[in-house]
Amino acid sequence: MGNATADPSERTHDGTVSALVRIAVTGRYYDASKSDFTDRKTEFITVFARRQLARNLLASVKKGQPLIVTGRLSSSEWTDQDDTPRHSLNLQAEAIGHDLTYGTASFTKPLRLGDQPDVDHDTGEIRSVDAGGSNPARSDDEEAEESLEPAF
Repeated sequence: MGNATADPSERTHDGTVSALVRIAVTGRYYDASKSDFTDRKTEFITVFARRQLARNLLASVKKGQPLIVTGRLSSSEWTDQDDTPRHSLNLQAEAIGHDLTYGTASFTKPLRLGDQPDVDHDTGEIRSVDAGGSNPARSDDEEAEESLEPAF
């Protein structure tokens, strides 16, 4: 659980949509000597998402929003140009959602690729025909008139 530090960014790898967002995670613990809760050090985790999860992440999450993420945690270690040892925490996300403790959300299922009409972007004409054989761009009256015409 943590807050998005920036809007998610899109990446494309081998034609597959990916997205990443960094979250700030600050744990708390009860300090008996102070008889109060104290914050731990803030950790920053880079969350990676792929395919539909990435598209939904890009459309849904904004900077500062509280998130709950599940997935596979890993770490990376390297030495930068100044010979300073560096490390990062990474999470390959399996699921991402808003933390409803801090607000409300509205859920909308995206259209499946097969449910989206093939639209000519120049004319706005719908070119595809749905699985039932009818053209979704035509009204029932237009289809009924055409079916009354004699076939030669």
